[in-house]
Amino acid sequence: MVNLARRSTETGTGHALVLGAGIGGLCAARALSEVFDRVTLVERDASTGDGAARRGVPQGAHVHSLTVRGADVLEGFFPGFVDEFAADGATLVNALSEVEIVFFGSLLCKVPLGTVLQASRPFLEDRLRAKVCAAPNVTLLAGREATAPLTTPDRTRVTGARVAVPGAPGTAEDIDADLVVDAMGRAGRGATWLRTLGYDKPVEQRMRVDVAYASRRYRLPAGAIGADKALLVGATPARPRGLVLTRQENDLWVLSLYGFGSGHHPPTDPDEFLLFAQELATAGAWEALRHAEPVTGVATFAYPHSVRRHFHRLRRLPDGLISIGDAICSLNPIYGAGMTVAALQAEALRACLADGTRNLPRRFYRSAAKSLQLSWLFSTLADRSMPQVPGTRPALAALLAKSFRATMQAAATDPAIATAVWNAVSLTGSPAELAHPRVLAGTLRNWPRPPSAR
Repeated sequence: MVNLARRSTETGTGHALVLGAGIGGLCAARALSEVFDRVTLVERDASTGDGAARRGVPQGAHVHSLTVRGADVLEGFFPGFVDEFAADGATLVNALSEVEIVFFGSLLCKVPLGTVLQASRPFLEDRLRAKVCAAPNVTLLAGREATAPLTTPDRTRVTGARVAVPGAPGTAEDIDADLVVDAMGRAGRGATWLRTLGYDKPVEQRMRVDVAYASRRYRLPAGAIGADKALLVGATPARPRGLVLTRQENDLWVLSLYGFGSGHHPPTDPDEFLLFAQELATAGAWEALRHAEPVTGVATFAYPHSVRRHFHRLRRLPDGLISIGDAICSLNPIYGAGMTVAALQAEALRACLADGTRNLPRRFYRSAAKSLQLSWLFSTLADRSMPQVPGTRPALAALLAKSFRATMQAAATDPAIATAVWNAVSLTGSPAELAHPRVLAGTLRNWPRPPSAR
């Protein structure tokens, strides 16, 4: 057994073991490094640092933007983070004045609301990893995966994890820890571990969305689409396809196309990929794309369903084990909230650690549930407005579609309503802002009238 921890369960100091070095795991490690003597990150993928997407992040080649709220959280973990990343090549965008957004067929008002950080997932992750691992008490074990938890004989406490080189069980080693953090993604291995230890698995909510992406990076001439640095064209019930074009680091652009349902999944052939984009792009963006220089091939990613695990409702939990990030909640990526939700959970963990480690799993899960509740509500309601998403009564889907369409029509002319919409999407504010009397009044003014009333 490899004993990397000096056990000290009363004070909470000692060794924390984080399984997975994605955004959620890195932010968790940062929070833990403030409390624990040692933090070890275990990551299956070897870090190349060459800007390529990791195998464990199949969505890494597609559009990623860090919302205003997400940037604020990371700034709290890493003061100066935004300015440093911008100096290193990331694109800073003023939302909404430098972003053209078409939701449910309406172009939202351009209102200055805050800074969005646009960069590729590898760019962001590589630099966050370097920042986290720069702490003297943080160690990264790359090229290892966790295979099983270690526990006390009565299984009331998790005391570490067995890790090995992928595909090489003979390399297994046991690592002791005072706290094990499952940041291994949406597969939910931490939830499965609970069952193997004699505990209940958390109830899962799954919402089938059947979204597929296709993305390609380009080099565009300066000013090719004017002063804008991003274009978002959302799906509609009648046309369940969308487009996102954003400027990322070092003046490269990424074009991501998506569609709900197999009949609307974007193609991978480069010529057909562009034809799919032509249907959605504004005239200026299409003209720029026609003459753009591709710098990568077309990458694909399928997202079958959103999932949320209700750890906070479990009556019994072992000490010494928590799950975080996508292991708790994985949202439809078209809303761009995944990295922000992971950062918010790490912020919740940080706040819980400030009150000590006693009863940490229960306290953390309750706090994490609150931090992601509104983002889950917003994304699932938007998904339910699409008739291609199964499980929603047609009448409810039609009502939601009318509501979103009328709200976006109001947001096209009313800056306050556009602000409320953006705050809901970016998690800067609460989706409850969409129920403000002014927003409701604007929505009702734009509510589609029956043919007899026209």
